[in-house]
Amino acid sequence: MSRHNVHKQLIAPLRQALRSADAGMIQETLDSVISPVARLRLGYPFGEMIGANAFWKRVYAPFLTAFPDMERADFIVMAGPRWGDGQSGDWIGLGGHFMGTFQAPWIGIPSTGVPVFMRYHEYFRVEGNQIVEMEALWDIPQLMRQANVWPMGAQRGVEWMCPGPSDGRGAIVSPFDAKWAATSVQVVWDMLHDLQNGDEETPDRGLGAHWHPHAPWYGPTGIGSARGHNGIRDIVLKGFRTGLSKNTRHLDEGVFFGDRDLVAFTGWPSGTATHSGEGFLGLAPTGKRFNRRSLDFWRVEHRQIRENWVMIDMLDLYRQLGIDVFDRMHALTNVPSET
Repeated sequence: MSRHNVHKQLIAPLRQALRSADAGMIQETLDSVISPVARLRLGYPFGEMIGANAFWKRVYAPFLTAFPDMERADFIVMAGPRWGDGQSGDWIGLGGHFMGTFQAPWIGIPSTGVPVFMRYHEYFRVEGNQIVEMEALWDIPQLMRQANVWPMGAQRGVEWMCPGPSDGRGAIVSPFDAKWAATSVQVVWDMLHDLQNGDEETPDRGLGAHWHPHAPWYGPTGIGSARGHNGIRDIVLKGFRTGLSKNTRHLDEGVFFGDRDLVAFTGWPSGTATHSGEGFLGLAPTGKRFNRRSLDFWRVEHRQIRENWVMIDMLDLYRQLGIDVFDRMHALTNVPSET
């Protein structure tokens, strides 16, 4: 058995605990699988924490108070080595949804008393049979929409509880295949470099040669989801290319890893741009330079991108543009901001 399959077994108790809605089990399992000195980074407003105890107190304890029947359903479970010459480190990627009844306010979002959902992407680096690093994003704006306190710009894409891989093989249990994984990552690497060469005059650059004609792009709440070349071009790429300048992705600094047909990428930050024009998130240009954090999954089929799950730290992005999303939300409610 490869070490990457062992790492999936290592994290299995945590996945089970997070399906249980049992606070004691979750806290105990976090302590057992996460190093006391692990560097854990979660999107805004949480930030960076060290060790499982801080993670529990800052994130999961109040989260379980708000969602006492919370459970998680993973639609992607993958693992592999960091890809690239001279790179090292073993990573696990999880993607899925939280589901639970929203019983009490959470980080200023008013409770609804009804079931809600929230997508997550989480990447863990494993060393010595413990998690020593995490980069994770939760789609907190998705909860804001369900709580009817939407404080951001109009969303152009579709909003839904997006599905996992359509081939039904998102939770990979087969033996790790290094050659297969590397081939899949190379497809994504080539696509991203081509995509980066597009501009306002060439909004389709990077799509036709690399993406299946019907590929879905499952974006974060605030952008939404799109399907096919035309949808991805009109809903996603045009806004980025007309509203941003000096827009670069930090591909060389980010972490790529693959497992069979699935590819993961994380960068903290993953890109940098200047908000210089109209069209980006429906916001008037601010002229501000900002970083963006993103955690992405792709599924490759016949050397094309067949599906893409994208998570961007939208709250942090708005913060850098000078917009306090939580203050806006507070203006719509009587629930105090906790950020």
